[in-house]
Amino acid sequence: MKIQANYQQPIALRQPQQTPSPAPGPQDKIDLQGPQGPQPPKRSAFGEAVAESIEDCSHQGKKLGTLALVAYATSALPLVALTSTMHLIPDALFGPVAIGTMVGTMALASLEEKHIGIGKQIGRVAGAVVGAGVGVIRGAKQEIFGRAELPAKAEIARQMPGQAKPFRPLVQAGLDAALGPVQKRSKALELSELVGATASTLIVAYTVPAMIGNAIGGPVGNALATSLIGPLSGMVLGGLAESTLGIGRGAGELVGRAIDKLRGPQSETPPVAENKPKSEPGALKKGFLSLNNVIAQPIIGFLLDTTIVGNRLMAQKPIQSMHFEERPVATVNRERLVNNFVSLAGIYGPSGKEKLIGDELEKRLGALNASVKRHEDGTIVGTLPATPGYESSPTVMLSAHQDTVLPTRPEDIIIGERRIHTNEKSILGADDRAGIAEIFEGVESALEQGLPHPELKFVFPVDEERGLVGSSRLRTEDISTRPTLGYVVDALDVKDVHLTNDAVIVNPKSIKYNYSQDDPLVQVLYRSMTNAGVTPRPIPAPIMTGAGSDANTPAFNSGPIRSIAIGAGERDLHTTLEYIKTDHLEQAARHVLGVITNSCDLEVQGDQIVPKKAFSLQS
Repeated sequence: MKIQANYQQPIALRQPQQTPSPAPGPQDKIDLQGPQGPQPPKRSAFGEAVAESIEDCSHQGKKLGTLALVAYATSALPLVALTSTMHLIPDALFGPVAIGTMVGTMALASLEEKHIGIGKQIGRVAGAVVGAGVGVIRGAKQEIFGRAELPAKAEIARQMPGQAKPFRPLVQAGLDAALGPVQKRSKALELSELVGATASTLIVAYTVPAMIGNAIGGPVGNALATSLIGPLSGMVLGGLAESTLGIGRGAGELVGRAIDKLRGPQSETPPVAENKPKSEPGALKKGFLSLNNVIAQPIIGFLLDTTIVGNRLMAQKPIQSMHFEERPVATVNRERLVNNFVSLAGIYGPSGKEKLIGDELEKRLGALNASVKRHEDGTIVGTLPATPGYESSPTVMLSAHQDTVLPTRPEDIIIGERRIHTNEKSILGADDRAGIAEIFEGVESALEQGLPHPELKFVFPVDEERGLVGSSRLRTEDISTRPTLGYVVDALDVKDVHLTNDAVIVNPKSIKYNYSQDDPLVQVLYRSMTNAGVTPRPIPAPIMTGAGSDANTPAFNSGPIRSIAIGAGERDLHTTLEYIKTDHLEQAARHVLGVITNSCDLEVQGDQIVPKKAFSLQS
C-alpha cells in the first residue's frame, strides 16, 4: 500500500508565493499507518520477498529501458539524419553539425522518457517479470531456511594501531618509492593529478568499449561501439584503472611535482574566502546546466550503479584499532525521521534560491538551543556546546547542503511500504534533504536519550550542486578553530566508506582527501556503523572521478578540520526516479547518532585527536 503525502496546506508555503503563510514546523505529521478503516492483510515472508523483488527489479528496469531507448535514439537517428542531408552540409561544418545533432537528439529522447517514457514503461514491465521470478526464489529460500536477521551489533577484526596506511595506486606508490612521499599537496599538484585522472578515464571510456565492440561485432558489439552504453561502461573501467594502476594520476602528479620543484618554496598565504553571494551564472552556463539536467536521468542511474559495483570489487576488510566504550545499540525515532524528511524535501530551494529552506533550518537549530550564524549568501553555521565534562573531546561537524539540483514539489512525494519516492514528475530532493533530516534526527535522539556529546558544529552550505560554491566561500575559522571531525552526510550507500575522494573537476578550489583506516575520523565512523548493526565497506577509491562533496573544500579539510563524506542512502539522485529506502534513512540517522556519542571517547591533545584509553586486542 502506498500513502500519498498530504500537503495541501503547506504547498503554498514551500514555493514562492505572493502571500506566504507560516512555514510548517517539525510538529507536522504524516499518518504512516494509512487512512482509518480496514487495512489490507499483512503479507507473509514469502509474499513480502516477492513484492520487494518486483519493486526493486521494476525500478532497475525503468532505468535500463530509458537508457536503452535514449542510447538507440542518440546513435541511430542522427546517423539517418546526417546520411540524408550530408550533401547539404559544408565539410568544415560537418563535425559541429554531427555533434549538435547527437546532443539535440539525446535531449529530445531524454525529454520523451521524462514525460512519456516508452522505454521506461517497457523496462518496468520487463523488470517486474524478472523480479517476480527472483522473488519466488528468494521467498522459497526464506520459507525453507528462515529469514536471516541482522545482528544488533556488527563485529569487525581488531588490529593494533599504526599498521594501516592510506591507499595509493600502483604508479603513485612507485613515485613515492622513487622520489619520496609528497609532504604537502600544492594547488599545482592537486590540479595536475585531477586533470591526469580525468583525461585517462575519458580516454578509456571512449577507446576501450569501441575496440571491444568492434571485436565482438553484431548488435551487442555495435551497441558498445556506437551508443551511450559504451562510453558509460568505459568510464567505469577508466575509474577502476585509475584507482588501481593510476597511470593518469601518476603522470599528473609527476607534472605537479616538477612544477613545485621549479617554483621552489612558496610562502603560506591562506586563500581569502568570500561569503558574499556571487552573481547568477551567465546564459551559457545556465544553458549547460539545463541541458545537463535534461540528459542526467538516462545516464546517471546506470553510471552510478555500475561504478558502485566496480568500486566494491576493491573493498577492504574493516579494522578496529581504537578503544571505544560499550554503548547500547543506537536507536532513533523512525516516524519522526520520515515526517521531517518529507517536510524538508518539499521545501522549495534549488541552487541559488535557498531562502525558505534556510529559514526552516535556522528555526530548527534554534529549537535545539544552538547558536546560529547565517552568512550573507545563506550558508548556515550553528554551534551546540559540549555536554559538561566532554569539553576536551574533539568538535564534531555535521554537514549537508541546503540546495536541490532542481525544484521539488511536496504534492509529488509518495511514502511507500519500503521507500520514499515521487510520482516521477519531479525529483525527490533526498540529495541532500535526507542528510539534513538524518543530522537533526541523530542530534534530537542524543538529546532526548540524555547521551553525552562533544561540541557540535552544524554547517549547511548553499549552492553545492553548481560546484561546491557555498562551502568554497567559507574559511576554516568560520567553522572551528580546534581539532574537528567532520562528517558530510552526502554520499550514497550507507555501508560504503570511501576513504579517498578526488577534487571536484568543476571547482578549482576543491581538494582531495585520502585517509587510512587507522584515522580517528574513520575509526569513529566504523564504531558508529558497527554499533548500528552495519559492517563498514571501506573503499580506497572515489565514487566517481572528478565528483565529490563539500568535504572536498579547503574550509572542510584543512587546518584543524578533517572531513569525510558518509552515506545518506539516496539513489538515482538528480533524476525523477530518485528514491530512498526508509530502512536506509533510519540507518544513516543511527550512524549520525553514533558519531556524536562515540566521539566522546576521544580527546584533544595539542593539535592531535587521540583515544582516551589505550587499545588492546583483547578489550
